[in-house]
Amino acid sequence: MIAYLKGTLLSKSTDVITIDNNGIGYEVFVPLSTFYSLPDEEDSEVSLHIYTHVREDAFTLFGFNTILEKKIFRLLISVSGIGPKLAMNILSGIGPDSLLVAIARGDVVRLQSIPGVGKKTAERISLELKDKAQK
Repeated sequence: MIAYLKGTLLSKSTDVITIDNNGIGYEVFVPLSTFYSLPDEEDSEVSLHIYTHVREDAFTLFGFNTILEKKIFRLLISVSGIGPKLAMNILSGIGPDSLLVAIARGDVVRLQSIPGVGKKTAERISLELKDKAQK
């Protein structure tokens, strides 16, 4: 599994970037918090913590600026009904610290304000992750 990637930023958009590492271009999906921390200029050096998601039909990389973002991502995808795309959307809709506070407090209304998160999903996140978020 790929856990960390360092290389040259070839291209970027708000949800996906391409990193060149020794002539191999890696497509990496990133949340907005990570996107905004990237350099503005292409051909700049970048490094990201990577979560590698493997399915029958896909090998997908998700990149994070901090270990905390990656840990929260892994917590989110452990919740029933939340896949990597929704977890990325959640991290893009709220900062990591605010998300942890909302989960720890059981603030379902705050979680519902994130695009793509309905009432049932917000309740499930709060119920399944409340103890872990408090730690």
